[in-house]
Amino acid sequence: MRCLAWLLLALCLAGCCSPLAVAQAGVRSVDQVRSSGSLRGTELDGDWGNWQQGRQQVRLKVDAALYRRFDHLLTAIGELDLRELRQWVEREVTRERGAAAAAEVLVAWDEHLLWLQGKPTPAQETASTPSPPSQPLPPARRSVSPPPHALLTPEPIADAGQLQALHAQRTEAFGAAAAERLRIEDAARWAWAQRLAQARAQLLAIGSSAPAREAYLARQFSGRDLLRARALFGLPP
Repeated sequence: MRCLAWLLLALCLAGCCSPLAVAQAGVRSVDQVRSSGSLRGTELDGDWGNWQQGRQQVRLKVDAALYRRFDHLLTAIGELDLRELRQWVEREVTRERGAAAAAEVLVAWDEHLLWLQGKPTPAQETASTPSPPSQPLPPARRSVSPPPHALLTPEPIADAGQLQALHAQRTEAFGAAAAERLRIEDAARWAWAQRLAQARAQLLAIGSSAPAREAYLARQFSGRDLLRARALFGLPP
């Protein structure tokens, strides 16, 4: 399963055409993306974690199923932002298991995003020597090569052999269903980035004529795409 995407997610590419930059202008909710977006018709992978009875309370044991659920949600980066995803996770876990459980899941969510970005968790930062996250990652996560960033949000690939190799690596790391979703997401993301690059070049060629620039944007984009494009070009809505 994608580890955003993958959000992310791997989620902090530089440049205004990156998935994260697009996500910051997210105008949709998780429920909308699940009903009419890229997650339409899918059941969430994994689970909200493995809950075990401790001495005084039930505690979360982070496992691969929880990461699969996180990664499934992160495939929607580009359609909504990380804040919306986090709020949705908190709401859903609270509804199913209560506020205390939601707080534990959010800790795991935040650590997962840090791991995807190659950043240390708070526990690692306070340790005197490097150590694994407070919640251990599945073995497959520690041995993914190339790094998760490259698996989740790779640069556009034109070579068919490289595309096949990437798909095989994702299938091995995340499963066939997640790998297929990532393939579809890549195609849409790369197509969007190409549209933005072409539009940016054309706007530069048009120059400072506001009416001509507005007319061009109206021809190339519509609806939410127009709002996203205008935001990424630094233009008012």
